Amino acid sequence: MPKDYSFEFDKLRQNRCEMSYHKYGPARENFGSGRVDAIGSLELCLEKFKKTGNTEYLCDVANYAMFRFMYPMPGEYFKTTDSSESAGTVGTPINMER
Repeated sequence: MPKDYSFEFDKLRQNRCEMSYHKYGPARENFGSGRVDAIGSLELCLEKFKKTGNTEYLCDVANYAMFRFMYPMPGEYFKTTDSSESAGTVGTPINMER
């Protein structure tokens, strides 16, 4: 699977977390307290990516998703799901044609 996973993406994402820590403060204080809306910020970055094509914004999208995972809002939870509960995909994955 080495061609289907990007360690470079992980490193770029982590670098941005470190810079943000010094620029904005600890994530636990910003997202854990609700001072910063991770999903709203994620959506802003996704829109910016769509407008510019700059994949740096996708690193930010992933970081905001991670922060929401780490600091969920009331009523949010993690539960493993199977294919019957999948959100689905846009397009047809190759294995679905086999």
